[in-house]
Amino acid sequence: MGSAFSCLKQSQSPPIPSVVFERYFSFNKNTVTNLPPECLREIFEYLETKGSLYSCLLVNRSWCKVATPILWKSPFKLSNGLSTESTKIIQVYLTCLNRKSKQYLFNNGVILPNNIIEGISSPIFDYPSFLRELKFSDIYNGVSDWFSNVIGNLGDEQQTTFLKILITEQLFKLFMNQCSTFDIISLSDIPYETPTPLLPFLTGSVNCFSRLKSFHCVSKHNNKSEIFRAISQVSEFIETLEVGGVDHDMEVKALGVLIRAQKKLKKFKYTWDYQTKYQVVLSDTLCALKSQSNFLTTIQFEYCNFHHCNSMEALVDFENLEFIQFIHCIYIGDKMSSFTNAKFPRLKYVGFYTNYIESPRYWVCPNDVAALIENCHNSLEQVLLPRTGNCTISSHKLVKALRLCRNIKDLKIQMGEGDIEEFLEFLRNNERLEKATLICYGDSNIEYFFTKTNQLWPNTLSSLNLKGQWIISPEYLKTLLKECKSSIKQLDLHSSHITDDHVGAVIEYVKEMRSAKKTTLHSCLISGERMSEEGRRKAREFVNLTKIFL
Repeated sequence: MGSAFSCLKQSQSPPIPSVVFERYFSFNKNTVTNLPPECLREIFEYLETKGSLYSCLLVNRSWCKVATPILWKSPFKLSNGLSTESTKIIQVYLTCLNRKSKQYLFNNGVILPNNIIEGISSPIFDYPSFLRELKFSDIYNGVSDWFSNVIGNLGDEQQTTFLKILITEQLFKLFMNQCSTFDIISLSDIPYETPTPLLPFLTGSVNCFSRLKSFHCVSKHNNKSEIFRAISQVSEFIETLEVGGVDHDMEVKALGVLIRAQKKLKKFKYTWDYQTKYQVVLSDTLCALKSQSNFLTTIQFEYCNFHHCNSMEALVDFENLEFIQFIHCIYIGDKMSSFTNAKFPRLKYVGFYTNYIESPRYWVCPNDVAALIENCHNSLEQVLLPRTGNCTISSHKLVKALRLCRNIKDLKIQMGEGDIEEFLEFLRNNERLEKATLICYGDSNIEYFFTKTNQLWPNTLSSLNLKGQWIISPEYLKTLLKECKSSIKQLDLHSSHITDDHVGAVIEYVKEMRSAKKTTLHSCLISGERMSEEGRRKAREFVNLTKIFL
């Protein structure tokens, strides 16, 4: 019963189901085992581990019938990245292929095992019909594992790749013919050589895409315009859209058609592989997003090039926007002026991030970002602010913009010695800060800063990260930890001025707190160019002794 999924069972002892459910089961065994399938399905959906669901398979026949579809709606999530388990999943799916598909694979050089060709081990359930997350990378990687473990790699690498793609295509057809509906479709990471078909035109696929919730297509493949238009004809309830590698006008227009076809798009991510090229953002795409202005809550741009985008004016009226993020984006500096007067009443997260802070291509005008922060100060909870242009001018304007932000829980900002008074004002007004990451530019002595702020940190602060070229003596570091108003659980220290003495100061602090039976750090990350190998060895010994991550 449910034996086909035994391929996913680990050799370890089966994990225990959720504590609450287990207790209820132990006291009400007869009642629980006789629950109707609808109730069991609702309960099983909340069991988080494979072991818990696998245990449910073994209770009785009705439990097995309910648990099996849940296990197989996204089986690769439960494989833990192990090639042996993904191999067995693919093996089960291959047994479900019809005779015509098996013959097609055989005629093209795929030597399937005899038990699959002859249908000796017929599956108990219609496993393909349970799949709800169809991801090309999962299927292709699983097929690659199966090929390596069952068939063995051929001498001709090109031929091996061709056969893997052939198997993947047949499995795609199987899923689209057998599944009544998909929640997620991902065509990301499709190789150039894959002749991806127009998915919705395959038999039975119109219905299976009609309730699609999430569509991902980040790929170098050259027929994305056809895919976008095909999906737009049958899917109008997509809530999450992630796309990338949109290269030419036809693809841009087709993407616009797909976006406008949706009735309630909530999340949009534009991304690409920076090692190849950046995703070019055009005003046409932003104008298409404007059609979803009443529904979009999340917008992310990652490795995007805004050079050919006239402005971001199309995004300023998104009244339900909660999250906007720019990661490693170039030429957005003069485009941010569109947000100067924007008021996003629900905006909780605004973030800019790049590793290439020395290049002007990545700079953002601090005045524009500061205006956005000030306009949304009532709702903001997470703020990741950039370094832009002149460090002193940039940081001062951005820190100053935080003064009225009372609800920020997570803050990452670059600052210097001249920003202390503005930051003090922020701390006086904020009572919810949980995590603070301060990046100091230049060789900044931050002892004075902490003398001023030590008693102003809110009680909610649990994580403090200090990065950059800041200077602090080991003695003062220990004093800071002891006298800080907040109970810091996680401390990250990264500076070229860190020495073995700083490590020793943290170790002494932890020992003293433990002796006094007081709450101490749960983890501490320390790195610096001046730390010796001996200092690192002592830190490792301390970790092994106390189990505190140092």
